[in-house]
Amino acid sequence: MNLGINGRRALVLGASQGLGAASAKALAAEGVETFLLARNEARLMECVAEIATAGGRAHAIVADLGRRASLDGLFDGSALGRAEIDILVLNAPPPPPVTAGDFNRAQWLVQFESLFLNQADLCRHFVAGMAARGWGRIVAIASTSIIEPFAGLVYSNAIRAGLQGYLKSLADEVAGQGVTINSVAPGSFATERLRKLDEAAAAARKCPIEEIAKENAAAIPAGRYGRPEELGALVAYLCGETTAFLTGAIIRMDGGATRSSL
Repeated sequence: MNLGINGRRALVLGASQGLGAASAKALAAEGVETFLLARNEARLMECVAEIATAGGRAHAIVADLGRRASLDGLFDGSALGRAEIDILVLNAPPPPPVTAGDFNRAQWLVQFESLFLNQADLCRHFVAGMAARGWGRIVAIASTSIIEPFAGLVYSNAIRAGLQGYLKSLADEVAGQGVTINSVAPGSFATERLRKLDEAAAAARKCPIEEIAKENAAAIPAGRYGRPEELGALVAYLCGETTAFLTGAIIRMDGGATRSSL
């Protein structure tokens, strides 16, 4: 399917691995020039090389989404070679597990910076140019935790939900200017993040990680973990011309695991 975005330019956050990398690869496969941002330079360069080998155009930006000063090159354009960004994919590093009762104010501020404030600031910055040109796409890689909170992942539950409220408000403001803003809510995908969570559960129960993964997959109606490239394809689709009338939405991709029908 031709999404009609060949020649566009995209900035993908958290793009060195997992769902961010899969999204960058899917966009590059559509002819989009991609700028990949992440902290891990080695992995970032590997992902850029994979895209180039496949015939795509990609550039690496080593920066920390949790530190505003690290993002200065995005705001002044120097990190992008003054390129205009048509597509922005939001994707913050996953926060550590924490319970609601374990309230550390300093850590909440750190996670708020990464999960909300800096991403909202980037949206504010890039959406102005998109609206002025009459075309733009913003897609946030969120989590099904914004629909059904997960036990022990309170940073994600609270702050991602707050970002979703901001994005919905912004989507309404620019809908008439050719800019769409949507979120994808992935469930359990076979990423390094999920493997670490399974490893922690296996260590706590003193059992093989394969046992944990099998139990978790069995609780998903589809009977398996998602594949990152499946989520990447959805992100690319939301950036296409055929979804120009879709904005302010949350699209779940979780194998049916979320019990809410809304």
